[in-house]
Amino acid sequence: MLISRIGANLGVNNFSFGTKQNQRVSFSMPCDTVTFSGKVSQEDKKPQLKEKTIYIFLGAPASGKGTQAEKLAEELDIAHISTGDLLREEVKNGTELGIEAAKYMNSGKLVPTELFQKLLIGRISQDDCKKGYILDGFPRTEEQAEMIDELNQTDNAKIKVIQLSVDEEKLLERMLSRAKVQNRADDTPEKLKTRIDVYNGVRDTLVRYYGDKVVNIDANKDIQGVKAQIDESIQEDLV
Repeated sequence: MLISRIGANLGVNNFSFGTKQNQRVSFSMPCDTVTFSGKVSQEDKKPQLKEKTIYIFLGAPASGKGTQAEKLAEELDIAHISTGDLLREEVKNGTELGIEAAKYMNSGKLVPTELFQKLLIGRISQDDCKKGYILDGFPRTEEQAEMIDELNQTDNAKIKVIQLSVDEEKLLERMLSRAKVQNRADDTPEKLKTRIDVYNGVRDTLVRYYGDKVVNIDANKDIQGVKAQIDESIQEDLV
C-alpha cells in the first residue's frame, strides 16, 4: 500500500482486498503525486559562528591551503578571499588600483601594504563578509597583520590562524609534481626550495605575531585528513 499526502488528507493508491468468494476487488482513490515513504528528509543546516571570525590560512605553496580554505568557506558560508586573485582581477579589469598594482608586479617589487588596504576595504565591506571571511595568502608581513587588526577594530572580530604544516621533502615532491602537470619546466628544485625558504620567513614572522591564535594542522595527510583536523579546530568557534 502506497500512501500519498494531500494537505492534511491521505489517499490510498491501488488498494485491493479479497471477497468471500476469494475474488479480489481493486479500486483506487485520487491522490496527489507526492508519496510519503516514512522518512522526512531535511537539508542539513550549515554550522553557525558564535561571532564574526576571520580565518587566516598560512601555508607554503602546495600545502593545500587554497583547497582547504575553499572547503571551509563553503561549510561556514563565508567569503574566501585570495589577495592574489583580487589583484589579478583588478589588473585584468584595468581599474585605477589595478594599474597602480601592475607597476609593482611587472617590476618584481612587492605591492605596498597601502594598496592591499584599499583592495581589502572594498572586498570585506561586501555582504558575504558580514559573518566573517577567510584570508588566503595574506598577510605576509607584520605591517600587513597590523593593518588587518586596524581594519577590524570596529567589528572586534575574532582572528584565528590556521597553519598548514608540511614536511619540506613532501612539499618539494608536491611542487615538482604540480610543475610537471602545469608544464613549468623553469620550476627547478633549486627555485622551489627558494620559494619554501621565503615562505618560512613569512611563517616565522606571523607565528610570532599571532602567538596563541595559531592552530597547527598536520597537512602531510590527505585532503580529508587535513579537513578533519580543521573541522575539529573550529568547533569552539561554533554555536
